Amino acid sequence: MAKNILDMVLWHPEMDFSKCSVTYIHRGAPGNLKNIQCNRITNTERGFLVLDDGTNIPCHRIIKIKYDDKILWNK
Repeated sequence: MAKNILDMVLWHPEMDFSKCSVTYIHRGAPGNLKNIQCNRITNTERGFLVLDDGTNIPCHRIIKIKYDDKILWNK
């Protein structure tokens, strides 16, 4: 479901992907959560988000997607 929301933002003619952010479970980070801007996402492959530094984030770890300050999706 999270990937569908990200695709919607990416391809929507009136939305800017760089205004979108993803919060995901990242063990070891403060509160076990990490937040990234979507403009760091370079690709999606078989249930993973691929970031500009080569990091793979499993889509099942995404817990929130925001556009500006509006929550688009929350697990």
